[in-house]
Amino acid sequence: MKKVFFGMVVLTLLASCQNQKEEKAAPSTTGTDTTARQANPTSELLPMREGDEVKNSFAAFARGDVDAMVAPYEDNVRYVWSGGDSAIGKKAVADYYKGRWKVIDSISFPEQVVLPIRVYQSQSMYEPAGKWVLFWAMARVKYKNGKRLQFWMHTTSHYGSSGKIDFVGQYLDFYPIREATKNLMK
Repeated sequence: MKKVFFGMVVLTLLASCQNQKEEKAAPSTTGTDTTARQANPTSELLPMREGDEVKNSFAAFARGDVDAMVAPYEDNVRYVWSGGDSAIGKKAVADYYKGRWKVIDSISFPEQVVLPIRVYQSQSMYEPAGKWVLFWAMARVKYKNGKRLQFWMHTTSHYGSSGKIDFVGQYLDFYPIREATKNLMK
């Protein structure tokens, strides 16, 4: 019985090794050549320092310095929120966030994740190729009425040909924010 068991273990190991060799030798079934993909990537990760400007922008907002927050934006930046609202132009974005500071007591963005990438081939007719910085953070807000909120937010920032941010998309749930600040809004 021990010989049969030992024989089955050996056969299983041999069959396993044979399957691994076949998997390594099998051609790609995706229809793309790995060498071609490496020579012509559709996107690439950038060094982490390429996301510093976006991180610094959020740090400036957390200090209440809206002018420093919008400093890396183009004059005609397009800022859109997931709820469908938008602000066009650096001044409109600055005015909006200066207004937010009328109801915010303090805000912080701990637990940040930053992903700077360069997109060579756009996957959408609405989102251009170029440098993008994807930013996720926990937002912790205390409002002037004493209410506190904590929520995850995600922001996408695109850099235009001038090297400044020309598009920002911010994705968060506005309902809890509106509920927490409804007695502060006029």
